[in-house]
Order: sequence, then structure tokens, then C-alpha cells
Amino acid sequence: MNKRVLISLYKKEILDILRDKKTILMMIVVPLILYPLLFFGAMYLTSSLLNSDTDRSYIIGYDRDTERDGVIAFFQEKAPGHEYKLAYMRTDISGLEEGLVDVYISRRMSEGKPLYEIAYKASETSSQTASGIADRLLGEYREKLRSEKFKELGLDEGAVMDPIAFEPKDMSSNEENTGYLLGYIVPFLMITSILMGALYPAIDTTAGEKERGTLETLLTLPVRNLELIGAKFAATSTVAVAAAVLNMISMSLMGAYFYSTVSAVSDKETINLLSFLPAVLIMLLCVIVFAMFASAVCLSACIFAKSFKEAQNYTTPVMLVFMICGMAGMIPALELNSTTALIPVVNIALLISSLFKLHFDLSLIALVLLSNVAYSLLSIVLMTRVFSSEQILFGDGAGGMKLLEGRKNMKAGQIPGVGDCVLLLSVLLLVVLFAGSLLISKLGLYGLIGEQLLLFIVTAFYAWYVKADFKKLFSLKAPRLSGAAGAVLAWAGSYLIVQFAGVILQYLFPEALASQQNDLTAIWDGAPMWMLVLSSALMPAICEEWAFRGFLLGSLKHRYKKAVSVVLCGLIFGLFHLNPLQIVFVGFYGIVMAYVAYESGSIFNTMLMHFLNNLAAVLISVYKDELLEKYAWAQDTSAGAVIAMGMLGVFLAAIGLFIVKKGSAGASHGPQEHENVS
Repeated sequence: MNKRVLISLYKKEILDILRDKKTILMMIVVPLILYPLLFFGAMYLTSSLLNSDTDRSYIIGYDRDTERDGVIAFFQEKAPGHEYKLAYMRTDISGLEEGLVDVYISRRMSEGKPLYEIAYKASETSSQTASGIADRLLGEYREKLRSEKFKELGLDEGAVMDPIAFEPKDMSSNEENTGYLLGYIVPFLMITSILMGALYPAIDTTAGEKERGTLETLLTLPVRNLELIGAKFAATSTVAVAAAVLNMISMSLMGAYFYSTVSAVSDKETINLLSFLPAVLIMLLCVIVFAMFASAVCLSACIFAKSFKEAQNYTTPVMLVFMICGMAGMIPALELNSTTALIPVVNIALLISSLFKLHFDLSLIALVLLSNVAYSLLSIVLMTRVFSSEQILFGDGAGGMKLLEGRKNMKAGQIPGVGDCVLLLSVLLLVVLFAGSLLISKLGLYGLIGEQLLLFIVTAFYAWYVKADFKKLFSLKAPRLSGAAGAVLAWAGSYLIVQFAGVILQYLFPEALASQQNDLTAIWDGAPMWMLVLSSALMPAICEEWAFRGFLLGSLKHRYKKAVSVVLCGLIFGLFHLNPLQIVFVGFYGIVMAYVAYESGSIFNTMLMHFLNNLAAVLISVYKDELLEKYAWAQDTSAGAVIAMGMLGVFLAAIGLFIVKKGSAGASHGPQEHENVS
């Protein structure tokens, strides 16, 4: 990479971004002017509402029995010292219905003692407030009657009612309590500000340049794609970091003002603000790293758009996901550990929250930062590949959605677009999350079969509706014996590699693996073996392969090169399982199976691999004790045994993939070989 070229392109991108007044508005006006206005406006509004609550007069309605008991007389006696203004009216329940009173008190006997019912309307704020007032006053009236009763009986009220004394004692320091509050609010504000800072530059440097027609000029320059992407990424990250830093300054100034105001009128112990300095410094590092990740994600989404408006549509779900995940710091039960440290966005929110609580775990901090850097680099690699394809940059891109056309106008035998893949995967994800979860919870293993059938049917229906070529899209070619043998060897090698990786991760992150239990084992108990094999091995092997190595890979390989198609298919398969560790393990399996399907041209080979993998999981789970007793050597986790297992896995996988490729030599992989654009 030429540094001089990269720096020149970076300067060009920064100048283009800063020339736009909208960027300056989002970077400076919003954090430095709008936030303080919102802060003081909220304080003024809250103060006004509190004053209006205490200034207005609340009308308490009551019946005859309540008046005879002396309750209303007691209320009037307490009125002079009450913060609210009260008025009284004898009426019936219709007074509340007609809006004559805010609350209505009636008396009746229940279990030999008077019961006072406070009727109010929860839909009206004034009625809710009046209900609270009446509740407190009746409580005071009860205390008065209780004290009088004890005096009549000649008993010591305190000794009877309070035989013991207790009080909570908060051992947290002022700094810890303040940090808890900051950790509740700051992560969401920082994530939102970084995202807002990255969104507009990302749209402008990708879809904006397409719309202005300047991207073609850039691509004619003697620069490499990595340099071009690197400059856009660096410029977007710079703006995102600048926006976040300005937000930090704005929030710090508001916090300092609030602290000085409270300190001036409070005699409580002051807070040592220097204790938060390490948290702020580490958070600054988090801001830089997360800005890189946010910029990479925004650029990856916007790069497929053909116009500014379309890019805004693409970034809307990104913004929603970031904002929802950014609320992770507000969930009390959710803490930063070796598992959550791998979840994008959530890890940053929990890390910032943990820092302000003065919890500094260097291993978790490093894991969060490194994972975000890794995700950013992965996105940059993806963008570089996209910039190598004119079909994506200047064609339909992700917008090529066949479903948007009328079916009668569709051409028979076509291949779905990338937009179709996005839509179908979104629908399948909803099927798994909602329909699948409901079926499994109600029907157990039969529900699991139903979930898999839904995946198959939805995918097949989509392909039928867009008039896809089923044989070409789903790779419905009879497998060769050599291809099937290679697939089995490739699976065996991949299985050993995953076990090797599992041992390494178990050593590095024992907590994470211990918490990852197979959710299916809860519904496996007592089921016959044939049912376990059918529901958990055979059905997923057919239906999931139909969707991923069929529809998804079949669509991708007609638009991208082999490496991009295979890796994308595998990673999406891993992400679909919504589990941090499964993203790694299942994603690796997905890549290997996608390669086998691509090279062999037959989805049946990957169905076989998928079946063997799930079958192994079922057998190991059911016959765990017997297998451990018979094959005790398999539990050897010494360094030598683990390394040998990893090397054997690599050898078997390499041999298997070689056989698959050799066996399919000369076979046609379809029109993608001609449609790929370098």
C-alpha cells in the first residue's frame, strides 16, 4: 500500500466531507448546542410540571359514611401542612365519572373492619396524583387510630410494632454510586453519537459519489482498491471519532455544571472526579476502536446503494440494531464476560458501563477492543472485494430484488438477486425466532421438525415465485462417488479442527464455553433415538442446506467470485445461529460446506456433511458416558494430543477438499464463471 497515495486520498475525502454544511451541523451544532438545550429544557420542563402539580387544587369526593368516620375532618386538619392544595365535595361515584372530582373515597365493611376504596382514573394525570395524595393521607389516618388504640390498651406502641430495629447501610462509595448512574446512561449516548457521526460521511463517500458521478473518476485513477477503501474508511472514522469526542466534551460540561450546582446546595461528601480518569481514558480508546467498527459497518451497508435516499433506507435497520444493542448497559442482569465481550456493539456498551463502575478487567478490555478491530478488518476486506465488482458498484447491487416485479413479467429460469437473499434470510430469521420457538416450546421435537419444514417451504416458495431455475439455483446435481467421499473426509477433518479450536478456547475462555449449552438437550430427554436422528440430524441437514448452500450460495455464486461467495455463505450461516461462539464454529463449517457445494456442484454432498455433523452431536450427547468409558484416550487434552488432533484435522480436510475439487475438474459451475467481474 502506497502511504502517499493513501494520505492524498484521505485528505480529499476529509475535505469533501467538511465542505458539506450538514456534516458540520451533525458534528458541532448537535452535540455542543442541541444537547445543552435539551438538558436545560428537560430540567425546566420537569420543574414546571412539579410546580403545576403543587399549584393546582385537587378535589377529593367522598360519601356520607366517610364523612361520619371523621376521615375528611382529619384530611382538613392535615391540609395546612400539605404540599398540595385540596378541596372536598360530598358526592357519589358519578362525580368522578362526570369530572367533578379527581378522586372518590367510599366506605364499606370488609371482614369486620372499615374498608376505604379510593376510586380514580388512571388515564388522567390529575386523578392519579389525587389518588396518591388520598392514599398517603389515609395511611396517616390509620397510624393515628393505631396510636390511639395502643394508648387505650396501655401498651407501648414502639415495643409491640417494632420489636427489632434494622436499617440498610450502603457500602458503595460516592464514586461507585455515581459511576453506576453514568454507566447506565453514557454507553447509549456514546454509541448513538458515534453512529450518527459515521452515518452521513459513510453515505456521502459511497452512495453520494455514485449519485454525483464522481466514483467512476476515482476508479480510473492509478490507485489500488485497498487504498481507496482505506481512505474512505479513515475519513469516516475520523469524523465519527470527532463527533464522539465533541459529545464527550458536551456531556462533561453539562455534568460539571450539574455537579457544581448540586455541590453548592448540598452538605454531603463530595465526589473525587479523578477516580474516573482511568475510565475516561480507556473509554476514549474504546471510542476510537468502536468508531472504526461503526464506520466499517455503515460503509458496508451504503456501498450497495445507488443513491443517497437508498443508502438512508439501508442504514435505518443498522441504526435500529445499534441503538437496541446500545441499551445493553441499561440491563442490570447483563454483565461483561468472555461471551458478551465478543458480541458487537453490546460489548462496547457493557465495557463502558463496567469502566464507570470502576471495574477494570484487562483481559476483557483487550478482548472487546481486539474483537472490534477484527470485525472492522473483516468489513474492510468485504468492501475491498465489493469495489472489485463493477456489477455491484454500478449495477442493481443489493437492490436487485426480483420479488418487487410482477410475477407475470418475470423471466423463467432466472437466478434471484442479492436483495432477494437479504429478504428471504430476514423472513427465515423471523420464522426461527417466533414460529420456530413457539413450535418447539409447544411440541418439542415435533416442533423442531415443523420449524425445519417451514424453512424448506418458505425457501422453495420464494424460489418458485421468482421463477428461479431450481436445478441451477439449488445445485440439484447427482453427487459423484468421489465427491461424496471427499465431502466425508472434509467433514471429518473439519470436525477435528473445531474440536482443536474448542480445546484452545476452553483454555483461554473457560467461562464462555461453560455457558454455551445446547438448547436442544432439554427436549431430547426420553425421546427415542430415531426421533432424535430425524429431528436433530436429518431434517436440519436437508432444510438448512436447502436454504443456505442452495438458495443463498446459488444466488451469490452467480454474482461474486468463488472466495467471496463461499466465505459470505459460511459467515451468514454462522450469524444465523445467533450465538457468539457458534458464529465461529458453525461459520467455519459453513465455509467448508459452501466450498464443497461450489466445487462439486451438488447440494447432496453438503447435506451428507451436515447430517454426519449433527448425528455425531446426537450420539455423543446420548451415549456420552459409554463413549467416555470405551474411548478414554479421546479425552486426552495434553498439548501433544491437542496439536496432533489439529494437524490430523487439517490433513483430512485438505485431502477431502482436494478430492472434491479433483473429482469435479472439468465440470461446469454454471454461468457465474462468465458473470464474475474482476
